[in-house]
Amino acid sequence: QPERAFYGPAHVFAAHELAAIDRLLITDELFRTPDAAARRRWVTLTEEVKANGAGVHIFSSAHTSGQQLGELTGVAALLRFPLPELADAELPPLVF
Repeated sequence: QPERAFYGPAHVFAAHELAAIDRLLITDELFRTPDAAARRRWVTLTEEVKANGAGVHIFSSAHTSGQQLGELTGVAALLRFPLPELADAELPPLVF
């Protein structure tokens, strides 16, 4: 069900704000960014997603699956329920 998958930081954070994430898929590369504020936001996101009862899967950028996810922005979310109003929305890029 494509309407239950979001890619990219803006859509993933928007889905998180609505407690819609069932599984978060994220590359380890995002935790190694030189930007300390961005690292904190990714760590906070994963902790909060876990606290909401969702699964978090961290993919190694050294593995093919992590490389493929990295090519798709490095983060994706499988949703508990569809969010059609956000699926096609053009959200502004996140500023960390």
